[in-house]
Amino acid sequence: MKRFNYFSLYLSLFLFIAENTVVKAQDIHLTQYNSSPQNLNPAQTGLFDGNWRLAGNYRNQWAAIANVPFTTYSFSGDRRLTTTRFKGAAPALGLLINSDKSGDLKLKSTQVYISAAYIKKLTKDSTHLISFGIQPGITNRNFNPSAGTFDEQFDGLKYNSAYSTGENFSSTSRTYFDVGAGAAYYCQKTSRKKINIGLSALHLNRPKQSFYGNTNDKLNVKFNISGIAEIPLASKFGILPSFLIQSQGKQREMLLGLFGKYYFTPVEQLTTAISLGAFVRAKDAYAIVLNMEYQRFNVGVSYDINYSKLTDATTNKGAFELSMVYVFQKTPPLVAKKRSYPMFM
Repeated sequence: MKRFNYFSLYLSLFLFIAENTVVKAQDIHLTQYNSSPQNLNPAQTGLFDGNWRLAGNYRNQWAAIANVPFTTYSFSGDRRLTTTRFKGAAPALGLLINSDKSGDLKLKSTQVYISAAYIKKLTKDSTHLISFGIQPGITNRNFNPSAGTFDEQFDGLKYNSAYSTGENFSSTSRTYFDVGAGAAYYCQKTSRKKINIGLSALHLNRPKQSFYGNTNDKLNVKFNISGIAEIPLASKFGILPSFLIQSQGKQREMLLGLFGKYYFTPVEQLTTAISLGAFVRAKDAYAIVLNMEYQRFNVGVSYDINYSKLTDATTNKGAFELSMVYVFQKTPPLVAKKRSYPMFM
């Protein structure tokens, strides 16, 4: 009965979101969002078992139709701080660096954020945790107008680079301050039975982003609702349902995923497993994801198969993505009979 209630709660959230969301995309996004926790939600900072966590993500999109494919790189590191000043709680810090380049004009965004979180246990056995996070940072956006072609450079017969572009850019580079915040709930009953649900709001200060000097062109606030659960079904098999909803201005993006996870014999009492599953990005793409977990090293590979109105041009080709996560632990985690999560042992 407990397992049924646990699964029903997650399924109810899953279906509610699926029925109330339509999809389009804006801002940097990753298919393997769970492998980039600080991009997903600053409250995820430090919400893991270990001393340090390092994560790297690479995405290559629209190589089939773009002269310059859209590429995204992301690197992050975070840790939970050891202190006795907070009873039943722990602060955490993280660093996030993103680089995104898209289109013939080589529009490039470079982001550097510092994440800070406060993680509080809700029960004495530390199985239920809540986290609040904030993420201030700096973003630079720039492009190269000489790399593109414009309507005004058409002389009636062909493109002529000697003609003026007709564009009046006040600047080709813009740097602005940015800030986001979030909250997350984490429950871990056993090493194979857990749930993580979060809500975040990014670009809270709505920074100006126009290259024309338009003060009304501001970046919309981006809202994320995400969740992932691990549910054991047999001694060596479990499932992982997952979802992500993103809303930014008039744009919406929804990913729903389901994975099967097979556990091999643990190595040095640490998990060794392989997961295979798929995401559906509504009205856009299917994504096949393979994930391999060995001790404290996690590698994921995915490919997006486009099925939107662009299929005539893309021939179903979408995006390739690679993720790597490594958790460093100086000493073996403490294991208590009544505490499954060692954060506050």
